[in-house]
Amino acid sequence: MGGETINLFVDGWTVGWTVLLALGYVAEFTPWRRLTVLRSPAAAKLLLLTSMAVVLGFTVAGATKATTTITTWAIVFSSLNWLFHYFQSIE
Repeated sequence: MGGETINLFVDGWTVGWTVLLALGYVAEFTPWRRLTVLRSPAAAKLLLLTSMAVVLGFTVAGATKATTTITTWAIVFSSLNWLFHYFQSIE
């Protein structure tokens, strides 16, 4: 895989997951309230597991910039998801 292909994949990965997660958080304001499943702990685990698989693949391929980008992005969104559920349980 060339560098441009890897960058395109990483951009698509982060934008795609960001859109899915954002839909989960704004689902209460839409007619499709079932989209809240996208912010569930199961969705966060799926995000982490698939991101780990992609990072492993890029690590083996030697694409360090791609692994750093996806790892950082997954950590940030997992932390936001944890914070969201933590503050929901306090209320």
